[in-house]
Amino acid sequence: MDTEQSTNLNTMELIQKALGNPIGTGDLGVLLARAGVGKTACLTHIALEQLLRGFPVLHVCLNEVPEKIKVWYAEFLKNLVASQQRVDFNELQHRIEPLRFILAYLHQTFTPEKLEQSLHNLKEQAKFKPSMVVLDGMNFDQVTRTTIEELRNLALSNEVSIWMSARTHRHISTVNERGIPYPCNEMDDLFAAIILLEPITEAIQLKVLKHVDNFHPEYPALFLNPQTYMLQLG
Repeated sequence: MDTEQSTNLNTMELIQKALGNPIGTGDLGVLLARAGVGKTACLTHIALEQLLRGFPVLHVCLNEVPEKIKVWYAEFLKNLVASQQRVDFNELQHRIEPLRFILAYLHQTFTPEKLEQSLHNLKEQAKFKPSMVVLDGMNFDQVTRTTIEELRNLALSNEVSIWMSARTHRHISTVNERGIPYPCNEMDDLFAAIILLEPITEAIQLKVLKHVDNFHPEYPALFLNPQTYMLQLG
């Protein structure tokens, strides 16, 4: 993407504005939020941000059909066009389509091994090699530390970063000594970035709980509009 295009799309720079620097190859990032706060929307936001920079993304949805994920992308593009000047919906859609692949695992059939095989098949058969994998819908109440370790090894061997989401619960207040809540309190060392989505009045605040080796860094406040999920700087 050229400079002019990038500056016109600055409302999509969620990760750059939240973290300063994105997570790297072989790293894992996780969004924490209660049900209905916007985990899928934010993961789609992260994926679209990467796509608009010209980098391929594999969007993996668990127990959700790809058509619903495509709706999220279309809504984001419409909101983006509405918020920007000289940006065309069809041009944006045409730009991201060759760079995006949506893969679904239904009926709790997902495993890291199956994802590894899918990445291999995409590379060999479709000549598609993603720079990022977005993994939406993992049930962290049942996810073991071993599974996350396998995903990190997968990220390293396939030279991708992986963003995923985890559901927090109002009735579970467990927090470790570093301030990381359940369900990531016993595996926070495996993540390069941990971001909490927290609804406040008329917005969703993104709180960076961990970035690389820093816990609760004093980064600028960042907010999302809950209707459009476009950025609102505090």
